[in-house]
Formats: sequence, C-alpha cells, structure tokens
Amino acid sequence: MTIRTHSIDSLKEKRREGTIESEVSFLFDGKEETVPKKIVNGEMEVIDIGKPIGEMMTSESSRKELIQKVVLDVELGREEVPVLYNPIYDTLTDPNFPKEFEAKWAQSGTVVFFEHLEGEEVKFGSLQAENGPIARLQGYAAGFEYTKEMQMFNQMFNFEILNKAFGEAHNAMLNHLHLGPIIKHSYKAGNKTAAVYVKPDGNAGTSGDAHHMLSLRATLRQALKDARVAKRPGTVLLANSADKEDIQEALGSMTLQATPYGATSGILDIIYYDGWETSVARKSYEYPGVPQGKAYLIRPKRGFKELVKQGLQVQSTIGDLSRLVEAQIVGDFWRGVFAAVDENVQEITFPGQ
Repeated sequence: MTIRTHSIDSLKEKRREGTIESEVSFLFDGKEETVPKKIVNGEMEVIDIGKPIGEMMTSESSRKELIQKVVLDVELGREEVPVLYNPIYDTLTDPNFPKEFEAKWAQSGTVVFFEHLEGEEVKFGSLQAENGPIARLQGYAAGFEYTKEMQMFNQMFNFEILNKAFGEAHNAMLNHLHLGPIIKHSYKAGNKTAAVYVKPDGNAGTSGDAHHMLSLRATLRQALKDARVAKRPGTVLLANSADKEDIQEALGSMTLQATPYGATSGILDIIYYDGWETSVARKSYEYPGVPQGKAYLIRPKRGFKELVKQGLQVQSTIGDLSRLVEAQIVGDFWRGVFAAVDENVQEITFPGQ
C-alpha cells in the first residue's frame, strides 16, 4: 500500500493539478457576501484593480470590489501555507457551539453480543468517551491598515503583500493550534519508544556499532508494536522533513549483507511539519515544528476533533482619521481543538547517526 505524504510542498503540488472551485464568504456593511475562488492548474484567479486604491473607497460598488480583492488575495496566501493536520482530526462545524464544554463528541459505541439464555436480561451497549482536556473555543483576530500614504502613492503592491501575508498567517496558526498539542506534550513512559540499535549483521547493537537504517527500521517497528500493545494502533506519523529520506528508506524493503528485509506496513500517512516563523513590527514569532530526530505515531480521528464555530471572516471598517488611516481590514475566526494525546500518540526517538 502506498503511504500518503503530507507536507507544505507536496500539498501545493497537488493543488497544481486540475481545476478547483469554491465560494469564499466575507462581510460587507454587516451583510455576508461571497466571492468565487478558482484555481486552474495551480494558478489562482485574482482581481486586478486598474485604478488607485483611494478611488475604490468612493462608492459602495467600488468598496465591495476592493474587499473582494482582499478576500482573494488572502486566499492566495492560504494556498502558500496549506493545512497539514487533516489526516489526524475530524472536523465538526456548528455556529451554536458553546464557549466551553466536555468531549461528548469524542465518543464511540461499545457493544458486545452474548449468548442469550432464557430468562436473562439482554446486555445493553454504552457510549465511551475519550479522556482529555475540556475543549474551549477561542477567537483569533488580525488586521492591517490602508493608510493615506498608500492611497497617495497608489502602493497597490504593498496592499497585495499584506493581504497575502494575512492568509499565510491564518493557516500557519491553524497548523500550530492542531499540531502543537502533540509536539509540546510531556509524554509518559508508556507513550515513549526509545531508539533501537541493530548491527549490520541484524543482531542487537549499540549506538557505536549499529547500522543506522536497520536501527531506524527497528525503531519504527517497535513503536508500531508498542502502540498496538497499548490498544491505540497508530497509522499517522508526524515528523520533521529533515528525516524524510531516512524514514521513507527505513519503511521500504532493503537488502543488507545478502539478507532481505521486508517493507514495514501499518503507517498510512506521514505528515512533515517543521513549524513556521515570521516577523511583525520587528518582533519575531515562531511556531515550533517536530524536532529533528523525533516523530509521533498517532491513532487519528477518534480522539482528535477540530471544532469550528466560525471560519475566517474578512471585513473592512472605516479607518482612523487622526492617524491618516483610510480603512482597516480585519479578519477573525472562532475555533477550538480537542486532542486526547495520551490515549492516541506514541513519541518516538530515532537512533543517532
């Protein structure tokens, strides 16, 4: 079975195939509107405005066209930073979600059939919920300002750069919200698989005499076994892209010293996540990725829920004359994450080279 790989580069490559169409919502004068989004062979259609930005603020139709351009520019930025966590999380969307609640959605049915003897009561099944933190829905917002200077000098290129950065920051935050709980978690001993060292002849070894690829292969197999014994079999591997080539080679079949080693099965998806960083107003912000030499074997879906109360919504507002701000562009979204990490993740330490 082919293992599916998910990284920013691989997902962007997939988006370059065929035609993708959708509708993107935004707020205009308090009313929800939509603008069509179309990607053809990786090229996204955007709105080109031929007149100065300042003129776009003079009428309702022009302002609407301007906000449509903003929305599509933001979507262009989101295409540059695809979300990576979809193989792990189930998505639940409901505008009526409360701010805080227990994980009633992260439950499964437990039913067992028994032989029925005359006169005995039928054994009834029950619902079993995952353990884990209470989910809290939070709001996130960002914005930028369209200044009089941009209007006077018609700096549309700066306007487009800000729009695109807005979209990149949104998806980077989503990756951080969903993958961060797995990466930052402090794992118990039972949720850890240490490096396994194997010598070139296939026998157990040490870090000083081991064959790296055989050791990595054995480590991954031990993690799969550990997770299965703990009754939380993992099928998704979260790793650093610097380990990509080694992981792919270790999972495949190989022959060493005339001894054949078969491919390792059980892992269906590999996500490579290295984090994200940027600088705003000379201040650096960083979302940590998977450390090189570490990986996380994950049982997906059941204990991981993405809760969406409101997706990203972009709107324009009147600016601040005292600061010569002509208009403000603000986007916000309201989300929560449930991640039952202890019940579903095995932390792996790779053998050193």
